[in-house]
Amino acid sequence: MLLLLLLVTAGVTMIPSAVWQLLASSEVADKEGACWLAAGVDPGWSWDKGLLQSAQNEAALDACLDQFSQDFRSVSLGVGAVLIATVVALYWLLPVWKTRRSKVVPLDAMDVHGTLRPLLDALVATAGLAKPPCFVVAPAAVTASAVVFGRWRRATICLDGGLIATSDTQRDRFRAVVLHELAHVRNGDVGVTYFTVALWRVFLTLVLPLWTVMGLGSLFVTGTPEGRGWYAPFNTHNLVFGCLIVVAVYLTRAGVLRNRETYADLMAARWGASQVPWEVSAPQRSGVLSTTLARFVELWHTHPSWALRRMSLTDPKALFGLSSLPLFLTGLAGDMLVWNIGFVPYSLLPAKAMLVSGLVGGIGGVALWRAVLYALLTGRSAPSGWHVGLWLGFGIALGELIGPGAGGNRWLPTHPEALLILVASLVLVMTWTAQNAEWWIRSWRGRSLGPAMALGVVASSLALATVLYWWYSWAEDLTQGWPYSAAGVLSTYGMPGVPPPHIGPLLEVIAVVGWFPGSDGALQSLWWAPVLLWVLPLLALTIQKPARPAKWLVRALPAPATQLAPRALGPGRLLAAGLAGGVVCWAGLAMALAHLNTPNPAAVRMTGPFQLVHMWWPILVICCAMALTAACVAAVMDSAWLLAGLVSAGTTALLGAGGAYLLMRTDGCLGPFNTRTNMCRWWPDVVASTLVEFGLALILSFGTLAAGLAAFAGRGVGLLWRRLGRTRQQQAARPTTKQPPRRMWRRGAHVVAVVVMVTALGATALAIDMSDPPHRSDQRPEVVLEQSRPTPSASMARIQGNAWAVLGGLHHIKALSAAEKDFYTAFAPGGSIGALNLACGEVSRAVKQAKVYFTVPSPTGQQVWSGMLTRFQHLATTCRDFSTQPSPVTFQAAALADREAFDSKWRMLDWLEESGAARRKSP
Repeated sequence: MLLLLLLVTAGVTMIPSAVWQLLASSEVADKEGACWLAAGVDPGWSWDKGLLQSAQNEAALDACLDQFSQDFRSVSLGVGAVLIATVVALYWLLPVWKTRRSKVVPLDAMDVHGTLRPLLDALVATAGLAKPPCFVVAPAAVTASAVVFGRWRRATICLDGGLIATSDTQRDRFRAVVLHELAHVRNGDVGVTYFTVALWRVFLTLVLPLWTVMGLGSLFVTGTPEGRGWYAPFNTHNLVFGCLIVVAVYLTRAGVLRNRETYADLMAARWGASQVPWEVSAPQRSGVLSTTLARFVELWHTHPSWALRRMSLTDPKALFGLSSLPLFLTGLAGDMLVWNIGFVPYSLLPAKAMLVSGLVGGIGGVALWRAVLYALLTGRSAPSGWHVGLWLGFGIALGELIGPGAGGNRWLPTHPEALLILVASLVLVMTWTAQNAEWWIRSWRGRSLGPAMALGVVASSLALATVLYWWYSWAEDLTQGWPYSAAGVLSTYGMPGVPPPHIGPLLEVIAVVGWFPGSDGALQSLWWAPVLLWVLPLLALTIQKPARPAKWLVRALPAPATQLAPRALGPGRLLAAGLAGGVVCWAGLAMALAHLNTPNPAAVRMTGPFQLVHMWWPILVICCAMALTAACVAAVMDSAWLLAGLVSAGTTALLGAGGAYLLMRTDGCLGPFNTRTNMCRWWPDVVASTLVEFGLALILSFGTLAAGLAAFAGRGVGLLWRRLGRTRQQQAARPTTKQPPRRMWRRGAHVVAVVVMVTALGATALAIDMSDPPHRSDQRPEVVLEQSRPTPSASMARIQGNAWAVLGGLHHIKALSAAEKDFYTAFAPGGSIGALNLACGEVSRAVKQAKVYFTVPSPTGQQVWSGMLTRFQHLATTCRDFSTQPSPVTFQAAALADREAFDSKWRMLDWLEESGAARRKSP
């Protein structure tokens, strides 16, 4: 799955890019780039600044890009179809090439005594193959080995001449080698392997060289030196992007082929193959450096080492391991694939988020389930899952770092530490996946674990999609700094008034929390998905322990299965903890009500800030209570601490929401806890509608995620407390053993990673708190970004002005000048009313067309441009007045408007010449 994902990513990344670089006209491409310059976008800006500026000229920019766009999608699809046909042809011809007469001969030509055919038939029967493969011999090969190749359902096993020569003297070795190749046929990996080989060779010989040449050309050759300097970060990112894909494809392909060999070894051993062929001496390495180097070199090999193959015969843990590199590549590939699909419309962001979370969370989740299952069946400790999320998150973070979203046309985003939000989300989701898998494996009764695994993976992927949707919608701008201000956020609610002193600080909290996942309350934001993180474990707790071994366990173990150890935790304790958290939440709600109560309700209770705080206070209290409950429960738990914390926090959320609902419906009957009224009655549902329609979404999404992160903090505090609580006698009685260097190095790396993550998150929070940025909009994300823009350099201002003039500015000035000349001719003595009416219409039409053109990139130039359009619009108005009601007054007004329009035109041309955007010519 990962290999296919990477190959698809490579295709959608490199083929369109290479086709565009090869076929696109550089002159038209320069004009297409000039459209962005004319819109006032500086290539050195971050993407949020460029998005804000381009949004102000959206219609003009779309029209300009449509005029100069070069669409080669059909050509790219055609090239892709040709490459796929080439892959299929190569896949079909590879067996023919390998079985050519100059290389191999039929088995019967070598088996002159007829002793090998019965032996091979017996081995085929042992393998249980309905259709035996074709056997051939490579007489020139002196090694005692064999290889299988072929197409789907048509396999060929080639035996080396050295293996045939020693078939009598080393019969056990002969049987083991042949059974290993027959295992490949039985596993059905022959066709898949050679289709992968065909893909890799076509990619390596046809796609990669062309893309590399085109990419290096855009970086060093094509275009002007100034333009290459502007877009050097983007082009470099694109080149690094592709190189990472190539490395990822190769390493993943090598890993798949290594696992293929291990599976074949296990099956051959199960059929009774001797282990003699695997007893190959290998050099012993000592020292951390040499061992690490050997492991790195092995990553690039398509066959596992002999030591690993021997070990896998008795303990195939390598097949169920959670290696860092494949996990990192999974996260990287998932993020890169989505970026290369292109910028999707805002309405399709949920699909984009679910695609990434399904690929990354699905592959990582299935790997975790397999690892947990293997650990429980072999009596080992189940993996925690946090390091899986760590490496998946690092992969996604790197994809964002070099992709067009966070990095843009910059070498690095301003605040790359914001990407740790994605890493923390993956750590949370994967830790939950590991603990949830263990719970369900110990509880599931069905014939297969497939349904339970699918349910758990889907739940974790949807929870991850909630965070990704929020990231793609709003939070991605955090890589350029905190783009919103408290005042700007609060102004979007349309509630005027001065906040009372006793609730003022709450508004700052609301301004920040109001941008967290679930704040919009829309169903498409997937706010409901994190609820599965505590509902699904609660469902697992309700399943009683089976009285006899589960059906899936009987099928998984060849020996008589014994029941796995049951969970040491029941639902009662967690629900009791949730109830205690609910009581704490109610106390917090009461304290908040007392704090909001004011002796002057008429002056305060009807102000906008007070109403806003009244809408938000139950949400904040409930989310804090959920986080506190999850942290406390996780601190006292020995295992499944995250699941236990989330189940308890979910119970707290339901109790807290119910209590807040009752308090809102009975407001006025609470004495000192009244907030908005002193009239005691059972208020209608509309009073609590904000809590139901808006608050629950934020509580169940952000509250659940915050509770999960709080559980991590509680777990750390609990472990530290237990360690500090040990007595000196217990520590002295424990035998002191020196940890192996490898284990100490790994533990140190983990500690450093956690410290870096916590420090970066703290720095991000401090930067958010100290920043003072501006406004938000509920319609479009670009409107809420920082309104101020950095001043471009003098050369960039000149280039932007020139692009504005060349792409249409001068054309509109000429059109206005021509319309003014027609008016002057028709307005002169002897002119006709019909010609004057036509001239009035031409002036009005020219003004209307000029108004939809780009605003001038320079504020000074825009002021001159706006003045010119205003005066020409006034000319059109006075022209119509004179044509319909001729009089000395209307005549003088039209004549004065004509002079002003004429003078404004030359002022605009003078500015263009002074700014260096265009030379002054009479239009």
